[in-house]
Amino acid sequence: MLTRLYLSFLAAFVALLLAGAVRAAGSATVVAGDDLNDPAATSVRSRIEFDTPDRVRVQADRGVDGYLLVRDGRAYAVADLNGQQMVFDYAQTMAQFGGLARSLAPRSLVTDGRFVSLTGPGRSETIAGLSGRVWLLTTVNKAGHERRDELVLTADPRVRELTDALLATGRIVAKAFPELDAEANEQLAGELRKRGTGLLRIGNSFLLERLDPASPAAPRFALPAEPMVLPDLGGLFGR
Repeated sequence: MLTRLYLSFLAAFVALLLAGAVRAAGSATVVAGDDLNDPAATSVRSRIEFDTPDRVRVQADRGVDGYLLVRDGRAYAVADLNGQQMVFDYAQTMAQFGGLARSLAPRSLVTDGRFVSLTGPGRSETIAGLSGRVWLLTTVNKAGHERRDELVLTADPRVRELTDALLATGRIVAKAFPELDAEANEQLAGELRKRGTGLLRIGNSFLLERLDPASPAAPRFALPAEPMVLPDLGGLFGR
């Protein structure tokens, strides 16, 4: 009897270890823009795929023939130029082709405000079929301007994993934007981890539309070519 109990416990423990080894993977559809409640305002719908917080692929559904790929602690811009896929170091691409590089990184992945406080919880809200609670986030930017946004947070573990991937990507991408503080979202990330929550909505600027827990195929995070640096052809992209 004791041997059977021990083997049952061991099997359960191994199962938990295996579950932990494959967690933090999935994909989501998110929408980001200046004001998602305003039909006339510009918004971008993007597909976010991740298999760890350090391997993330972001692809807009329209207007951009390419995608952002984060892996090995670096961000890459993958673009289709004249029918050929090319890979560029994101930071270097920002310096040369700012408009193109920016278009590959949804606004939801970067922040220009440093964390001040997060208060709540308030009312309940359901987004993408997931239940969350409303919190109030206060931030202040480099110019000293304070801003308040509603956050809808959920304890759903899949959303927590997606949020970890988004925040990790934001830290890397923000380094390519001189006007942003690359560490600006660190304290917010810590507050979310402390509460065990993930993001469903940020004010009227970010919304989770759909979450798919299936793990993306490994080739989705492979570089299709060796990274390269092109000469300054900024005029080609309207810079």
